[in-house]
Amino acid sequence: MMREYTIGEAAQLLKVSRDALRFYERKGLVAPVKKDNGYRYYSEDQISILTDIIFLRKIQCGIQDIQTMYENGNPEQWHDFLALRIQEEEDRIRMHQQLLSQLAISRKNSEKMIRSCGKYSLTAMPKTYRLSQPVTNYSHARNQWFLAAEEEKGLEHCYIHEQFQVEEGSFSQYSCYLVLEEFAIKKLKLERFVRDCPSIQYDACVHTVCACPSPSPDKETVMRMMKWAGDQGISLTGEVHAHYLWNYQKEGKLVKSYIEMFMPVVV
Repeated sequence: MMREYTIGEAAQLLKVSRDALRFYERKGLVAPVKKDNGYRYYSEDQISILTDIIFLRKIQCGIQDIQTMYENGNPEQWHDFLALRIQEEEDRIRMHQQLLSQLAISRKNSEKMIRSCGKYSLTAMPKTYRLSQPVTNYSHARNQWFLAAEEEKGLEHCYIHEQFQVEEGSFSQYSCYLVLEEFAIKKLKLERFVRDCPSIQYDACVHTVCACPSPSPDKETVMRMMKWAGDQGISLTGEVHAHYLWNYQKEGKLVKSYIEMFMPVVV
């Protein structure tokens, strides 16, 4: 004689809640027998059906999909459904891999801020690809950033890179354009996108991350950096490269921006 299980026994056996079993019953996926004593009883066959339902739920099958397969199901439909689920999971994996890469890039920027804010050092400027034509208007470059972010996933990590020359305390030859460091390009798998893009790279630069009241470096910050180089006996070309990393705001108002800066050294 086949054994029957109360709802409590079935829930304990299947490691699910009683509410879950009642839910499956309401959806017509299982039909326990309600006896005179008012208790529901599940047969061995119904336990087998519930085992399959629980498995399907674990592989992220929706209730409606399960209902369809049970009502009209056949091996071909099951096979096609699994192919669809595999595609959905592969898409999710790609999305999460992309998200992990983006988080890694953002974390590297936070490390730069912690390690270098207010500190000067002599270092190389990493290989950086220029993704747009130079313009002289920062707002124009920002619009280019919006367009790039829409065009290709990952390009929201572009920097708006500012480049100018300092001569006798005056700024000249200003331009700005979108860039992306080689580290970010590899993380985001954007090599094909930058294949024909020009790159900039310097073996020796004075480097810092500074906190400024705007997304662009101010004159005082630039002059302090140049003075430090002079005090160290380092000769500079007068060229300045800068890009915004992050900002701090309070009550909707910008408090300060963190800007990474490179000044190439005369070699």
